[in-house]
Amino acid sequence: MIRLLQDTLLYAFQTLLHNGLWLLLGITVACAIKVYLDADKLKAVLLKKSNVSIPASVAFGAFTPFCACGTMAIIVSMLTTALPWGPIMTFLTSSPLMSPDQFIMLSGIISPKFAIALTLSSIIIGLASGYITNMLEKKTKLLENQARFGNNSEKACDCTAQSCCDLSKTNPKVILEASSECCSTKVSAGRIERIANKFKLKEFISVFVEIGVKQVLIYFSLFAAVGYLINRFIPSSLILSLFGAKNIFAVPLAAILGLPLYVSGASSIPIIDSLMKGGASGGVLLAFMITGPGTSAGAIAGICTIMKKRAVLIYISFLLIGAILLGYLYNFLLILGI
Repeated sequence: MIRLLQDTLLYAFQTLLHNGLWLLLGITVACAIKVYLDADKLKAVLLKKSNVSIPASVAFGAFTPFCACGTMAIIVSMLTTALPWGPIMTFLTSSPLMSPDQFIMLSGIISPKFAIALTLSSIIIGLASGYITNMLEKKTKLLENQARFGNNSEKACDCTAQSCCDLSKTNPKVILEASSECCSTKVSAGRIERIANKFKLKEFISVFVEIGVKQVLIYFSLFAAVGYLINRFIPSSLILSLFGAKNIFAVPLAAILGLPLYVSGASSIPIIDSLMKGGASGGVLLAFMITGPGTSAGAIAGICTIMKKRAVLIYISFLLIGAILLGYLYNFLLILGI
């Protein structure tokens, strides 16, 4: 048992070293976007014209580093500003599937082809779900009264320590913004501190620790260990029989298995790599990576706090059906050699 633990930890450490450059690059991109990009202003610009709201929501969702849990604050703001359900559903379905940092890591660790396939999948699912939802909203009553929040404006921080702490309890990440935007102390005259404040170095370091160390590195190491155990105890023949391209039910099986599991796109890469080496087809892994990040128990619990039953079921249906169709399509393209 001790030897197994040692081997597992050694494998996880070696995996981190081997993929360290791609992880560091991906984490840095994610932190830079969070610190230096004003998400609210970007959203306002992209969604200014209603005729481009759905493609704009895809762009905002697929190319910003929000996980399924991170989308909650954005979705709440969308609901409270009375946006149509189309762009809301577009953002909600596309955001957990892809981000710039995840694209970098997938390209370097798995393959650029798989990263492109997942990116295109997030765009396709986002656009399809948005336009279908827009049609449902116009022609049916399925989405009437499905938002749990009204048009209440968000409370702004009043620059007191207590208000910032209260706000951070609702969204812990806000405390980083609160500390720099409205709760900061007077900047000293020191040159180093002026430079640090100008380039938001303290915020960047805090976000790097929060995202890079506490999330990506920990979960990446954990899933690397899981990947090692999969390779050691599960025969490749079993993986191939369940998830290989020759099993016609492999894609829907993977999509369904991904529904309740917590799958964080970047940190789950070691499992994807292990399954791929074990013989799982690309379409199967694509289906798993579509449902996993967006329909885990935690993500659904969060979504249920802002959306009612019919809207949640519609959301899950978009991801499940999209995962199955795109998984089969990707397998077909791989067979053709594309």
